[in-house]
Amino acid sequence: MIAAPTRYAVCGACIAAVIAMAGTGEGRAGEGGLGSGSSVQRTEDKGAASPRRAPLLNTLRDVGLALEICWRTHQPSLAQARPGMNVTVMLTFNRSGELLGEPRFTYITPEATPETRALYQRAVVAAIDACTPLPFSPALGAALAGSPKIMPFIDRRNERGT
Repeated sequence: MIAAPTRYAVCGACIAAVIAMAGTGEGRAGEGGLGSGSSVQRTEDKGAASPRRAPLLNTLRDVGLALEICWRTHQPSLAQARPGMNVTVMLTFNRSGELLGEPRFTYITPEATPETRALYQRAVVAAIDACTPLPFSPALGAALAGSPKIMPFIDRRNERGT
């Protein structure tokens, strides 16, 4: 597990990247990016003494993008990467964006060696630990609380055409 101050710094950096993507309309090829219908709210500070808050996530897509950014910073090194490696995890959040229970691995690329599978499982857990709790808006928290969601973590590095 990552210490709390480090966890919040990493989460803040991930959320800042989501906001930057929202402003530029960037995203994965073939996707409209956050600029096409999704929104991330900025929470403004009212006083100079209060700490800056992370922007709130409003949609499941925002959650996926935030986790994807965390995943990119925690992927195994290129030397250890397996092109197209797919790890799918079931996550359940509470209203405030904290995980309920442990992530449950529902799929791992079957052709991967046991060492590669373990490496990617550790990387996914590190990414999730670094980014949770996520800053859910009240509406998103109410919608997702207690409902399991399947989230894919795919290593697209070293694939042809990327």
